[in-house]
Amino acid sequence: MQLTEPVSPIERWALDPTIVHLNHGSFGGCLRRVIDVASALRHRLEAAPMQFLVLDWQTLIDEARSWLAAFVRTAAERVVFIPSSTTGVAIALNSATINAGDEIITTSHVYPACKFQLERLASARGAKLVIVDVALPFDADALVAGVAAAITPHTRLALLDHITSATAIRFPLERLVPLFTARDIPVLVDGAHAPGQIDLDVDRIGATWYVGNCHKWLAAPKASGFLTWSAAAAASIRPLVTSHGANPGYGPTNRLHAEFDWAGTYDPSAQLTVPAAIKAIAEESGNHTAIYARNHALVVEMRNRLGGTKLAPDDALGMMAAIPIALPANRSPLGIQETLLRDGWEVAIVDFPGSPLVRVSAHLYNYAGQAELLAAHLHSLGVDIV
Repeated sequence: MQLTEPVSPIERWALDPTIVHLNHGSFGGCLRRVIDVASALRHRLEAAPMQFLVLDWQTLIDEARSWLAAFVRTAAERVVFIPSSTTGVAIALNSATINAGDEIITTSHVYPACKFQLERLASARGAKLVIVDVALPFDADALVAGVAAAITPHTRLALLDHITSATAIRFPLERLVPLFTARDIPVLVDGAHAPGQIDLDVDRIGATWYVGNCHKWLAAPKASGFLTWSAAAAASIRPLVTSHGANPGYGPTNRLHAEFDWAGTYDPSAQLTVPAAIKAIAEESGNHTAIYARNHALVVEMRNRLGGTKLAPDDALGMMAAIPIALPANRSPLGIQETLLRDGWEVAIVDFPGSPLVRVSAHLYNYAGQAELLAAHLHSLGVDIV
C-alpha cells in the first residue's frame, strides 16, 4: 500500500502546494476538476438565473440527491441538502419534542456548536442536559456502559457523534443507537466527519436523524451538507425556514423536498457538484473502498511516527488521529495554531479539556513522511508530543 508518497499529487487539488496540508478534516479541499464543475454550474446560473432556477434546478438537485443517497445508503426521498451538519442538527432539534423535566443525553466529546445548541434547547424548554464523560484513552465498552447508565425514564433525546471532531474517535453506533431506539427514544447522529472517511450505511445505523457533510472527506465544495431521517420521523420533521415550499401547489410531490430544497434564493452549485466529487475522488484511487483502506493505514502510520500516547485503538480511527501535546508555559493552543498557519502549516491544534491535542488528517495528497516533518516543526516551537 502506497504510504510514502501521495496517491493523488497535490497539484491535482485546488490546495496551495507551498503549504503543508494536514487538516482535511476541518474544512476539506477540492480537486481542481471538481472546482471546474462547480464554476461551470455557477456561470450557468448567473447567465440565465430564471431559466436555471425555474426550468433546470429541481431536476439537477434531484439527481444530486440520488447520487448522495446511494453513496450513504439511504432512500433519496428521505434526503435533503443543507449548508452544513450544524444546520442539520438545528433542524433535528427543532423537530424534537422536549418539555420541562426531560433529559437529553450527549457525551463529553460532542462538537462545541452542537453542545451549545443542546444547552440553549434545554434552557428554553426547562430540560436537563446529561453529558456522559468519555475518558481517554478510549474504551468502547466503557462508553457503551456509561451511555446505558445515563438513560432514565426522563430521557427524551440523544445526540451522538459518529466520528468525534476533537479526538477523531469513531463511536460504536451499532451498539449505542439500539440503547435508545429499543426504548423509543429519538437519536440524532452528528456524522459531519463520516461521509467519505468511512464506509457509511445510514439506514443500518437506524438513527432518527443523521446529518453529514460532503465538503470534508468527499471533497465537494463548501455548503454541501445533508440531513436524513427515519421513515417514522417524516411526520414530525420541519424546516427552520418557511418558504414557498409550504404551499401544497408548489414544487415536487415530496413535501419535505419542496420545503427543504427551496428556502429562498441561493447558489446551489456546491450541492449540484456532489456527484462530480463522489466520482472524482473514487477515480483518484480506483474506488472508495481503496481510499478508506489507504488513508486509514496512512493515518495510523503517521500517528505511530509522531509517537506519544495512543488515544484510541486503530479500529476506532478513520482517516484522522489526535495525539496529546504539551505546550510551552507562555503559549496557548490558539497561539500555536496561528503560528503554524503563518509558517505554512495547516494542522489542527485542539484545546481539549485535560490536554491540548494535535489532530492530523490523511487524504490522498498526504504521505507518511509528513509526520516527521510535523514533529520537527512542533519541536521547534517548543511543543512536545506526550
